[in-house]
Amino acid sequence: MDAIDRPVLEVRNLSIALPAGGDRARAVEGVSFCVAPHEILCLVGESGSGKSVIAHAAMGLLPKTLKAVSGEILLQGENILGVSEARLRELRCTRMSMIFQEPMTALNPVMRCGEQIDEVLRIHTELAPQARRAKVIDILRQVHLPDPERMMASYPHQLSGGQRQRIMIAIALVLDPVLLIADEPTTALDVTTQAQILLLIKEMQRVHGTGVLFITHDFGVVAEIAHRVAVLRTGELVEMNATKDLLSNPQHEYTRMLIGSVPSITPRHRGAPADAPVVLRTRDLAKTYAASGWLHKRAAVHAAEQVTLEIRRGQTLGIVGESGSGKSTVARCITRLIDPSAGAILLGDEDIATMAAGKLRSLRRHIQIVFQDPYRSLNPRWSVGKSVIEGPMNYGLSRTEATARAKNLMELVRLDPNSLDRYPHQFSGGQRQRICIARALAMEPQLLIADEAVSALDVSVQAQVLALLDEIRDRLNLAMLFITHDLRVAAQVCDHVAVMSQGRVVEYGPATSVFGNPQHEYTRALFAAAPGRLWEFGAKTV
Repeated sequence: MDAIDRPVLEVRNLSIALPAGGDRARAVEGVSFCVAPHEILCLVGESGSGKSVIAHAAMGLLPKTLKAVSGEILLQGENILGVSEARLRELRCTRMSMIFQEPMTALNPVMRCGEQIDEVLRIHTELAPQARRAKVIDILRQVHLPDPERMMASYPHQLSGGQRQRIMIAIALVLDPVLLIADEPTTALDVTTQAQILLLIKEMQRVHGTGVLFITHDFGVVAEIAHRVAVLRTGELVEMNATKDLLSNPQHEYTRMLIGSVPSITPRHRGAPADAPVVLRTRDLAKTYAASGWLHKRAAVHAAEQVTLEIRRGQTLGIVGESGSGKSTVARCITRLIDPSAGAILLGDEDIATMAAGKLRSLRRHIQIVFQDPYRSLNPRWSVGKSVIEGPMNYGLSRTEATARAKNLMELVRLDPNSLDRYPHQFSGGQRQRICIARALAMEPQLLIADEAVSALDVSVQAQVLALLDEIRDRLNLAMLFITHDLRVAAQVCDHVAVMSQGRVVEYGPATSVFGNPQHEYTRALFAAAPGRLWEFGAKTV
């Protein structure tokens, strides 16, 4: 084969063993595929399908508990599985690079961003300091970061999520590797930032001629970026095809299930009662963080301004917007996890905005929240049963009564009631989120707040949790506040939608109206940025 035509990455009959004692013997079983120069291949599958295991194996980053037992991973013909650690260090960044899912944990928090890019050049080249600096500034311009000099001097925590991911892309591509592995690089980003990062990866791939292995569970992203798609299920490759053919005519039932689980961006009419009692109302709610700074005075930050919302029993109100738009700030004010600066929060007839802590305690159980990351919101040292019964017991229920309620709720969220003595790490991500929902419902709230509660879940698990929330809302006649940056999710679960930008509600109304005929330019920009719209509105073709 001509060197020009040779794939940059070839995975041949790869099998990777799991530690003994698990449910499966292999994390990856007999997988073969290749990535050509100038090509973007998407690896798609649920958590546990082996996507990230393959990516880490290609980078030589497998933990010692996982071992490749057969097959080859060829980087331009060189078998990665057979080289020394010293050779792997030579290859990383120079010929293969990786972008991780969460840049805040992948970047060094105590090093300036410029130093982290320069470190790659310092280790792998003999360039003089001035030449390295020029190359750092050049790559920062290529990834469209404003004011490269300031970006170089900034620490990761001083940048937004999208800016941090651009720094990661700069680190990965500064030495023009032939292979770029992107492991869920847009999962935690809002829709407009996600669109910018996808566009940037495509642009950089074209400019640098890089082959890209892109790992995702989002078929909207697949439709937007991939040339070919490989579908993994429990470590096995079940289907691989050109993107257009796979999305329009999937052959394997698992692929059809994954595509069928993708929520439509067309809202469905839910018929929630318009005359039901109002559970919660906010009036001109505001949250301002005062000016601060010791050496340099910082201006006050208006995280939320004049937010007026209304949620009725049996209805779901969605708040959508980019990161930093004020969505979670509003939720935390409503739950009084933070104190609002102005305005009213009416729970029934009670204004809880300025209510004293002593009086507020008796009302807290009426508003419960489900957070984005179930693993971090559950105490890892407590059994899930203890987590579920803690709240009711704090409000006077006996252990026997609280445990009986917990068992009933485990059945409601479709988990085994006999698993209450297990710990969070013994459950999957979707199961942990179901436990968090059960814990919130144990307080018998009037209002349930879901703050990005499904954004970290696989598309099939996400569909299950959304259906569960819908069923619970209808069965218990709850009011629900659903916060998300995923417009597809909002379209499927929300009766009314509030669109937030820079702390203000810029559009508010029935979901069918907001999605069907958006009035504000910011709302229209959000919809335009949603990945995979051409696939959905083009009769499932790309």
